[in-house]
Amino acid sequence: MTTKEKEAGLKLTLSDSAYNILKEGILSGQIIKGNTYTQSEISTLLNLAISPLRVAISKLESEGFINVIPRSGIQIIDSDFSLTRNTYQLRVILEREGIKTYIRTVSDQEISYFRAEHEQLLHDIKTLKNYTALYKKLGKLDSELHTKFIKSLDNKIITKTYLANEELIRLTRLDRIDLASSEMIGCSIKEHLNLINAIENRDQILALNLLDKHLEQSIKRAMGLWGF
Repeated sequence: MTTKEKEAGLKLTLSDSAYNILKEGILSGQIIKGNTYTQSEISTLLNLAISPLRVAISKLESEGFINVIPRSGIQIIDSDFSLTRNTYQLRVILEREGIKTYIRTVSDQEISYFRAEHEQLLHDIKTLKNYTALYKKLGKLDSELHTKFIKSLDNKIITKTYLANEELIRLTRLDRIDLASSEMIGCSIKEHLNLINAIENRDQILALNLLDKHLEQSIKRAMGLWGF
């Protein structure tokens, strides 16, 4: 390998690392959504070199996380009503197709795994009072289950689109972490358990109806309208 090839490989690695760090900074709330930053400010906040940071900014702009405004700075996308509506609308379309295949192909062992994980989380609500931690744990479990629906389609393009959309949905949930309660978390878990039961019984019509209701409640929770 030539020196130039080694340098190109190192640059790619640094750019990939900067991309992952910047994206996680946005999704974790360290880089505040809706705010406008300079390259220098982001570089200082995340301890990133300017050159790989530029590449990361360009990539995240193409994915919809960032708007680069000439002579103003780098604006982080905000999770407004439009973003929430659009991301959940896409989620509904893709998951309704995915669950049809998932019902036919999922193993009994996998169904038992998801039921056990949800029942454990339901138990944790009664014993643990850290609802923020429980909300985050539920978010990971929710993503794991729903992504299984999509991956059952065995379509790389659909999966890539869905996962990119899931990251935007994660952004919309940032404002709701502090609103997490035992009632909110419990309702979401019970919706999942009802859905898991329908999947276990291979009841496609019931599963589709329950999925629609669950996603309808999910968008309300994301918009802060839970309970209405």
